[in-house]
Amino acid sequence: MSLSLFPAIRLLCRTVNARHFWPVVVLLLACFGAVLVVLAVTTRAQDDLQAAQETQALQNAVQSLKHNIRHDLQDYAKWDDAVRHISKNLDADWVDDNVVAYLGRQQGYEQILVLDARNRAIFEFARNPAEVSEAKIVSDPELLRSAKRVRNMPRTGSPIEAGFSRVNGKLINYAVAAVVPLTSKVTIPANLPSHILILADTVDNGKLAHLNENLRLSDLRLTLGHPNAALRSLALTDTDGSVLGWLQWTPRRPGTDLLRRVAPIIIGLAICSVLAALLILQNGLRAVEAVRQSELRARHHADHDALTGLPNRRALLSRISAQLALGDDPTLLFMDMDGFKDANDVYGHAAGDLLLKEAAARLLLCTQGAFVARAGGDEFAVLLSGDKSHEADTICERIIDAVRLPFSIGHYTVTLGISIGCARGEMLGAEGQDELIRRADVAMYCAKNDGKNCKRIYAPALDEGHLLRMKLESDLRAAIERDELYVHFQPIVSAAHNIMVGVEALVRWRHPEHGDVPPDVFIPIAELSGLINAVGKHVLRHACLSVRETALELAVNISPVQFWDRNLLDDVRDVLQETGFPPERLELEITESLLLRRPDKAAEVISGLRSLGIRIALDDFGTGYASIGYLQRLKLDRIKIDKAFVAPLGNEERACEMILSIVALANAFDAQVTAEGVETESQAQIAKVAGCSRMQGWYFGKPVAAGKLMTLLDPRLISNVA
Repeated sequence: MSLSLFPAIRLLCRTVNARHFWPVVVLLLACFGAVLVVLAVTTRAQDDLQAAQETQALQNAVQSLKHNIRHDLQDYAKWDDAVRHISKNLDADWVDDNVVAYLGRQQGYEQILVLDARNRAIFEFARNPAEVSEAKIVSDPELLRSAKRVRNMPRTGSPIEAGFSRVNGKLINYAVAAVVPLTSKVTIPANLPSHILILADTVDNGKLAHLNENLRLSDLRLTLGHPNAALRSLALTDTDGSVLGWLQWTPRRPGTDLLRRVAPIIIGLAICSVLAALLILQNGLRAVEAVRQSELRARHHADHDALTGLPNRRALLSRISAQLALGDDPTLLFMDMDGFKDANDVYGHAAGDLLLKEAAARLLLCTQGAFVARAGGDEFAVLLSGDKSHEADTICERIIDAVRLPFSIGHYTVTLGISIGCARGEMLGAEGQDELIRRADVAMYCAKNDGKNCKRIYAPALDEGHLLRMKLESDLRAAIERDELYVHFQPIVSAAHNIMVGVEALVRWRHPEHGDVPPDVFIPIAELSGLINAVGKHVLRHACLSVRETALELAVNISPVQFWDRNLLDDVRDVLQETGFPPERLELEITESLLLRRPDKAAEVISGLRSLGIRIALDDFGTGYASIGYLQRLKLDRIKIDKAFVAPLGNEERACEMILSIVALANAFDAQVTAEGVETESQAQIAKVAGCSRMQGWYFGKPVAAGKLMTLLDPRLISNVA
């Protein structure tokens, strides 16, 4: 056979390329190896089967030990004579002649005990008293528990229990039985505990040798300590399942013996199989792996945000569709970072990227493995499966608390917030994922409009308000384009000369459908929609044109979004050049909150504005948290006292002291003081005496259109201030 095989191999070598030939040959050999592997598996199964059979046989033998001792004791415990001679009145001679004679001397049990109703040993027999201590047997907890259990068994049955226990460092096989009558001829009072008859026998290697005569297990032994892991083991337990010892033996391994004989062949074939697999698969695997990695990278880039590493909007839509297709009702948390745009404008895009990365990391920590995605810009989304929808409120609170913590970006500390909209995937209709996202988006904008840094849960009632806001945003955009916003002016009076010396410009909007829209309604909409810069520039241009031909000073409010816009300086310069308004008559008002973001950057912006020749005023002083150090660093031209400090003048003595303190502070910084919200003659008099150089409020006139300003220039209209 072998002689005829070699010529065939030589022929194959000549006709087939060796690079392809040898792998084929090796694979053929591997097929034979597979047969041997099957043989190895079979032999292992034979070993396991043999071990299982031996274990089962030993288990049966152990059970027979307990069964035999139980059977031997049962006939003597359930016996009318036993009740008469043990329970009624102990007759030791009777016990010795009738119980010990058979169980102890003939059957060879090592110890027999009789316990009274209080578990005291009133009779004891021991074949070897030196080795078996009656006190140990009586005090053994396992036997006492067994005695208690058999006393609780019905006396009409067989109140007996058998098992194993450890006594005096030895393993014993015992049976415990209550002495009860067999017939109704003898009775025991129901309230009187039964006497107990105990039969015990030591389990040692001698007993095991007798037990092993039929089993023929190799090296069967009893181990009371830790078992040898190399041997087969069977645990001996008490009635509660606690391990008392181990029966160990060396199992026969017919399968292993066979495997040892064929092991060299198996090893040889395994080597051949590996070599063949390497030769055949090496190039193929490299090519396949390269393609797979390329596909994974492409898929990852398509479904993940490059900056944060989170799944992107495309992946979010796919995940929502998949969960809806499975019949799940997911919950979507849609969120937007509060204050991110300002921080991005102030600190730069590089810092903004770091903020987004850190925000993404915090979201992952807060969401406990939920699906987190970056929906775009500073918007994130968290998708919860239906079975975790009940955790939405808790997760929202964790996210809000986490984002509220300061962000460390280089040498700066940035504080942001987050607005969250929550929508549950219930009754979505045919729109599915689009409707779920729309609902979450509506809820998120409601959260922003309700003060930001909070969560709102979608309800159908929110749609009406959202649609109104969207309509107002669209109309506001159109109003800016059509130049429909107009400006009213509130007089600013010189306290020293009792004449109007300036005005504050206040934007107004009369909606064609809704009438006059309050500024506190459409200004937040303008800030959220990115229209605030256009609104601010519109107000500044119209205000400059309206009072250009007068000698009045002009005060214009700058919103925080406008202040941090990098185009602010250019916008103000362009308006001044376009309108020809004198910059020395223009005063821009900022709020205290701007000073806390980044004082150095705020000082830089203020310095740039002052370089144009305009003045800077701090509006609503006293309502924020600006420190004296900030005021000194920024070199403001004017401080405007908030109306909350002016209103109590004339009624509270401390109010006047507060005004005096603020004026003194302003004088220390070479800044003028304006009292806002003056509504009475008394307030005006006190503010004047306190040192306020300017005053404004309804006492001097409400905001009016530009056309009515000339009438207010008449000093007689404001001559009430003496």
